[in-house]
Amino acid sequence: MTTPALRRIVLDFEAAALRAVAAGDASDVEQAHEAAIERFRDVKDSCEADGHLEAFYRAVIEVDLKLKMALEAVR
Repeated sequence: MTTPALRRIVLDFEAAALRAVAAGDASDVEQAHEAAIERFRDVKDSCEADGHLEAFYRAVIEVDLKLKMALEAVR
């Protein structure tokens, strides 16, 4: 797993969250977050094996922060 793949997970979440915010749907934001977290779970072991664990956790934190911002924007 490379850091560009982690970046793709973050970008996919951002796109889904923006669509959900535009629609005013908090549940869609949360579903996008759950999908991103599931993808992170799928790649964690390979990130650890490839020495990208720090990048992995930075990406997870970034998605969590963006989740909070998106939910705040919807509410």
